[in-house]
Amino acid sequence: MPSIAVVIATFNGEEWLEVQLQSLADQTRPPDRLVISDDGSTDSTVRIAQEFARAAPFEVEILEGPRAGNYGENFWFAGQHADADIIAWCDQDDFWYPQKLQRCEQLMVDHGVQFLSHSALVTDAYLASTGRIFPEHRRTRVLAPLVGDPLHVAYGLTTLVRSEFLQSVPWDERPNSIWFDRKIGHDETIALLSFAATRRLEIKDVLVSYRQHGRNSVGIHKANGFFENVRQALGTESAQYSRIAAGVGRYGLFVAACDPQNKKAINYFATYQARCVRRSAFHQSPSRLRRLRRIIVALGKGDYGRKSRGSFGVFAFARDAVALLIGT
Repeated sequence: MPSIAVVIATFNGEEWLEVQLQSLADQTRPPDRLVISDDGSTDSTVRIAQEFARAAPFEVEILEGPRAGNYGENFWFAGQHADADIIAWCDQDDFWYPQKLQRCEQLMVDHGVQFLSHSALVTDAYLASTGRIFPEHRRTRVLAPLVGDPLHVAYGLTTLVRSEFLQSVPWDERPNSIWFDRKIGHDETIALLSFAATRRLEIKDVLVSYRQHGRNSVGIHKANGFFENVRQALGTESAQYSRIAAGVGRYGLFVAACDPQNKKAINYFATYQARCVRRSAFHQSPSRLRRLRRIIVALGKGDYGRKSRGSFGVFAFARDAVALLIGT
């Protein structure tokens, strides 16, 4: 079986780290190594890690992080020291269920995949369930390259990746995020390249508690109801699609730089970008006649096809049809 390294990036995590570390010690399949990179904590985080290392049932390496003020840089730095076949990203403030590593390892081997993500239970600061699953993988399935949603990638704590995937990544050249004012993180980078180039496995098993405490580096928003989703959709502006189009273009250039021979992926992102540009143009159109023409063109181009195939889906068509009729 492959070796597994758990990688944690810490910073002022004394409130949660001890619980997380204990959940690693309680794994039915313990990791072969634990790499902790601390990015300049001023609380007792490092002391907690050192005390754990002395009694841990596996090797623990504690590193002084890059102090770049960015969790992604810290994770990437730690990942370079993993020295194992599989890397499991681990946040300092969550809680792993005992069977996580055993289950994920077995499925990665059985299906021969380089990237895996699983479901997580969203909890409050005290690990009490909020009743929400995120991400919610409704079934266990293998996805071919370029199938799924490239803009909403799996979160780090729910993912494992074959370590060789990190070796050829031009880390400093990764693109700016579509959603945040920063470069994409360690997990987004790996998920994007996995999406473009390899088979991925999603499993429905809920294997961690994803703690939300208000100080998460990256958290999740409260789920909206149906009518709120409709209201937001009807309020969409052209600028949003222009921003997404620009971001998709950056992602495509990064994929091309990493694997210039992957023509299918390069064409996929170019097509996705063109679809975003067309939707932006639709919302800029000053007359119903022009909007009608743009919808007809979009239908012909397949822009309202399945979201898992790089299109916008039937709800987008319904939203644009409503916008056409009421002139929003």
